[in-house]
Amino acid sequence: MGDPENEGDGLWLVYDGDCPLCRSAAQAIRVRAAVGQLHILNAREAVDHPLMRKIGALGLDLNEGIVVKYQGQFYHGAEALHLLALLGSAHNGFNRFVVWMFASQGRTRFIYPLLKMGRNLLLWVRGKKSL
Repeated sequence: MGDPENEGDGLWLVYDGDCPLCRSAAQAIRVRAAVGQLHILNAREAVDHPLMRKIGALGLDLNEGIVVKYQGQFYHGAEALHLLALLGSAHNGFNRFVVWMFASQGRTRFIYPLLKMGRNLLLWVRGKKSL
């Protein structure tokens, strides 16, 4: 796995691995080749990872949304999802849909709270605790 401190090391996506919706999306997402390597980090399995410590130090709450690190910048929640859409590859039907749906900041800001509610409901149904 790459080094999250190396800004030229692609894109880092940090998500909640106990959320089936988050896990499926993280595994299906594709980014354009120009972005570099996509690193996917399950926050529940990587609590001691340097990137997790940095996310905590920045005060980014993974219960409130995914985190993306790209070119030395951190993006959280709807902003992270919007960035993923802008950098997304139309690799397959799912990715084409994601790129279209979240390329608009307005749509992303409207839909993201619904996705968070879905995540919380899925965690509750599965008897899982928040991060």
